[in-house]
Amino acid sequence: MSYLISHTSVAPFIQQAALALAEKDLLDRFITTLRFNPESRRQKLLFRAAQGIGIDLERQFRRRSVTELPLTKVESHPFWETVRLSMSKIDRQGILTDRIWSFTEPAFDRLVARKIHANLTGIYGYEYSSLASFTRAKEMGITTIYDVPAPETHFVRKLMDTEVERHPVLRTAYHQHTSAREQPRTARRQAEWHAADKVIVASSVTRDSFAAAGLLTDKISVVPYGAPPPIDALKQRPSRATKGKLQLLWAGSFNVRKGAHYLIESWRRHRLDQIAELKVFGPMLLPNSLCKPIPPGIEFSPSVPRHELMFHYANSDALIFPTLCDGFGMVVTEAWSQGLPVLTTRRAGAADLLRDGQNGRLFEPANIDSLADCVTWCAEHRSALAAMREPARETAAGWQWSDYRQALREAIQTA
Repeated sequence: MSYLISHTSVAPFIQQAALALAEKDLLDRFITTLRFNPESRRQKLLFRAAQGIGIDLERQFRRRSVTELPLTKVESHPFWETVRLSMSKIDRQGILTDRIWSFTEPAFDRLVARKIHANLTGIYGYEYSSLASFTRAKEMGITTIYDVPAPETHFVRKLMDTEVERHPVLRTAYHQHTSAREQPRTARRQAEWHAADKVIVASSVTRDSFAAAGLLTDKISVVPYGAPPPIDALKQRPSRATKGKLQLLWAGSFNVRKGAHYLIESWRRHRLDQIAELKVFGPMLLPNSLCKPIPPGIEFSPSVPRHELMFHYANSDALIFPTLCDGFGMVVTEAWSQGLPVLTTRRAGAADLLRDGQNGRLFEPANIDSLADCVTWCAEHRSALAAMREPARETAAGWQWSDYRQALREAIQTA
């Protein structure tokens, strides 16, 4: 038995899916686009050229390192992804980058389809880059596994259109560009869905979004992403109890889909700076009219390396993640791994693992009053919040990446 898995990215959850096959000797190969190769002369030349125009391309490439798989099992085709990545650094509106993406994803899919051979047991593909390979696999009688990390596109679009109606500044050229192309892109994704023998999603949020779109969900398996190794219980930060202001943390892009504008408005209207301080690690992607002036008590920093972010997790009082729509949200399990309680909404897929009042708190999405009530409760119940640190760590310990891989293999077997 052997499976071919493909994706244009080498993100951690993709490498973990490939590892689930590789550690049981079920992986034929992993086909991707761009991976960091410190021995590649071409990449070194490219890095020097990019430096000449002020772009730190090597840093971007390092994020594409394959660390979980033997490189003999990895096949990369980097050209078009390198073009897309380079363009994204200078394409401020994002429209040209999106056009490149809409060409390269199907082209990658066709390349993978040509790699399918009769000795394969199955094809494991991801959304928008699997139609040609699934079609070819079905012709050859090969099983097709479809991994869908994000909620259904119409579900997401309806949420975002609501935000655009509330905040017309969000009606950008990029929004209009993607709206005009939504129908054929959704049709492609649905064709992939129908060609799949098994569908893998990471949360009930994603599963339910496809059910709402009228797609059959009997072939879905929900397999939550795993958590990083948990911090040693003896090394957890001692509780600060009631000392000082509440220390909150935000990790990742500060954007509309993550509910960042509701956090800003809640912070401003309810004067949360009197009881809390917030550190944001990630790019600011809100329009100026939705965030400025920045309310007091909120500090912005660029993205930091993972090990540094883990330090900040361990030394905060809670992670705040007011997402409007997220297929999972791995910042949640990262926070738990460091014994950090999480404040989030039911639209975070990782909320499937959240026990309200035990390892975090839930509040209503897109609701500034509910968000403020949650932060205020935490500030007024510091001992109760501190008591959540050990259950948070235990949550991470109870669902590691090894658990994800075992559950994924069991789901694949049912196909």
